[in-house]
Amino acid sequence: MKPSLTASIQRHVRTIDVCLFLAVLIGLLASWPFLTRPSLPRETDAELHVYRAAELGHALRGGVLYPRWAPNFFFAYGYPIFNYYAPFTYYLANAFDLLPGVDVVAGVKGVFVLGLVLASVGAYVLGRELFSPPAGLVAAAAFTFSPYILFIDPHARGVMAEHFAICLFPLAFCFLYRLLRGAGEEETQRLNLWGAVLTTAAIVFSHNLLGLVASGLLFAFWVWLVVTGVARGRVWWGPAAFGLAASIIAFFWIPAFLERNAVKLEVVGPGHFDFRENFLSLTELLAPSRILDLGATAPRYHFNLGLPQWVLALPALSIPFLPQSERKRTALFFLLAGLGLIVLQLPVSTPVWELVPGMEYLQFPWRLLGPTSAMLAVWTAGSTHLLLAKLLEIGSLSRWRGPILAVLLLFILGFALPLLYPPDWDADFGGTTPAAYVEWERRNLALGTTSTGDFLPVTAAHVQMRPAQSLLDSYQTAGPIDKVDRSALPAGARVEVLEHGPAHDRFRTQSPVPFTLQLYTFHFPGWQAYVDGERVEIEILGPEGFIAVDVPPGEREVLVRFENTPARVLGWVISAIGWGAMGAVTFIWRPEASDMTGRRKCALSLWAWAGGALLVFLLVKGWVIDPQEGWFRFRSPPGEARPVEYPLEVRFDRQIELLGYDLSSERVRPGDSIEVVLYWHALTPMETDYQSFVHLVGAEGLAAQHDKLNPADYPTTRWPIEQYLWDRYEIHVPANTVEGTYALHAGLYLRDENIRLTAYNDTGQTIGDSVPLATIDVVSRR
Repeated sequence: MKPSLTASIQRHVRTIDVCLFLAVLIGLLASWPFLTRPSLPRETDAELHVYRAAELGHALRGGVLYPRWAPNFFFAYGYPIFNYYAPFTYYLANAFDLLPGVDVVAGVKGVFVLGLVLASVGAYVLGRELFSPPAGLVAAAAFTFSPYILFIDPHARGVMAEHFAICLFPLAFCFLYRLLRGAGEEETQRLNLWGAVLTTAAIVFSHNLLGLVASGLLFAFWVWLVVTGVARGRVWWGPAAFGLAASIIAFFWIPAFLERNAVKLEVVGPGHFDFRENFLSLTELLAPSRILDLGATAPRYHFNLGLPQWVLALPALSIPFLPQSERKRTALFFLLAGLGLIVLQLPVSTPVWELVPGMEYLQFPWRLLGPTSAMLAVWTAGSTHLLLAKLLEIGSLSRWRGPILAVLLLFILGFALPLLYPPDWDADFGGTTPAAYVEWERRNLALGTTSTGDFLPVTAAHVQMRPAQSLLDSYQTAGPIDKVDRSALPAGARVEVLEHGPAHDRFRTQSPVPFTLQLYTFHFPGWQAYVDGERVEIEILGPEGFIAVDVPPGEREVLVRFENTPARVLGWVISAIGWGAMGAVTFIWRPEASDMTGRRKCALSLWAWAGGALLVFLLVKGWVIDPQEGWFRFRSPPGEARPVEYPLEVRFDRQIELLGYDLSSERVRPGDSIEVVLYWHALTPMETDYQSFVHLVGAEGLAAQHDKLNPADYPTTRWPIEQYLWDRYEIHVPANTVEGTYALHAGLYLRDENIRLTAYNDTGQTIGDSVPLATIDVVSRR
């Protein structure tokens, strides 16, 4: 007898986990700055992601459903960024753009918010699956409100793609765990398979580097569950999920891999992108989050784990000593993986970074803070479960489980308050049309929206590239974009632009003599040329690497089109096979139903306490804390830097002021380093980009130095006069440095002219071409 509709509804309502709604609320609370402010900042990588999403949307509207070529990037010469950089988040941003009243800027913001909500939900369901719903709620708060997830990635760096990929980590682990345990009914197990495949694929398709990190961790998790016996008889479902995930996005990674030698990838080596320059100290990892000074262009912050996160994780270190159980064996993986990730962020792991092939492409060891935060969230869930279970064992204390759960949540959220007040940004982002970001590139260093021209075709010159004025002018007219180099046309030749699209240009030519049609488009594998429908060879013009086509005399029609290559065709074929396999598995696979894992629900009293804690936090933040700027953030007045440790008042050629410096130590041993932070302030808008230095000088001359192309990693021509900039230097003292007293100097110079700026003190007297900061004692290691 079929159950009535009412009975069916009641059955489903009884299975609803109300704590899941609290997890969503936690994600929305973490999104508070995005939800309460219009637009997005212009001076973080969020700006780059907006333009990439806009460019992909431009291609979609032009009829190219999967663009690999960005025709309007790199001075509008074109750039194959989407052939190499995972574009999933840009598709999501354009999906939001389809909603009424939403533009691409709001679409990018929507991806940030969606990521935070998925981070909270994922951490919750993983913590619930391994331990209990209350433990899952603490895991959701610990992960979503960890400094890297809450502030560093979305606000300080603005890296939408990496942020979204990291936010999916807990969901991917949860689905893989459930798949290998065979938990749930037949339909649920199919959902676990789809979830494991799609979340793994989405991480890789969102961010290349974090996709590799996630793949390695998920593979290690599968091995762990197999070795410890948790996977039982479902050993091969792990490789099956990985294989399906890889196959359904093969259209992306196979061409990116096989065509890797077609572009320059200069993202490793000495300097800012050298992993050796970006290790963290254990002190910084364990430090509480800084209260932000909104008077700085980019407030100084710690790359830290979050004090509540690691404090609440400490009791989980007792897990290895608990009686043997499946839960213990599974949780132990997250414990060991988290410890390993922490070690990889410390200088002691340098040999590992040097020996493991490809690790240098991660560039910043602190990138691993995101995955570490996911591992740490499971620790906090384990600690919470141990604590609440102990209270339940002691009957007289069981009534305190709800209040303690509320305290744990408020502990995490309270220490995150300084990070919920990121720097202000303008309410109007500005234009996002191709003309807008072509003009933006002329004024910025991020050509192609990458900092080092990462994906420039190997046939193109990388240095001293200049925009073609005629091409730029065509962006300001109502007609089609004109890619023709008309200065190279012979006398009497005419070229009419018939069509310009994201992946093609069509021309009508008329000339009394044969000529070479030269286009302002970089050559890259896939470009094909046709004259009157007949395919012809493309000539690559040096040194720029532009496309050129030989055209016979008379009236001709020329088509230049970006097409698939064998590598791309192979990727599409494998993806089609992968999606077909997914469909076949869905309809053919008949998993054995299991009640191994019943749905855990949150007790009403615990749910009420947790919800009350979140409500109290929301009310106190909105009504009490938000109006008080001095409580969890402050703002240095123009011309001041309140966090400075050693104040100064030194001016360089009356353009730039050095407000002071911080110094990690006045004693150092040979082979060690000292950290210097300078605080700069622009006195007037500048038309010249200056360089900076910090030198350690002894009796025999220069002993150590750190020079920067852009002080504070920001061109001086773009320094605001209302805010200061902090500027970190790492002075590595060579191991053979002689003991003694050395002087620490700082200054500014013009690299091309080899001229240093003159420094003046507060009375206007000349100091010299550098400022003496402090004396440093180099002492023996004995």
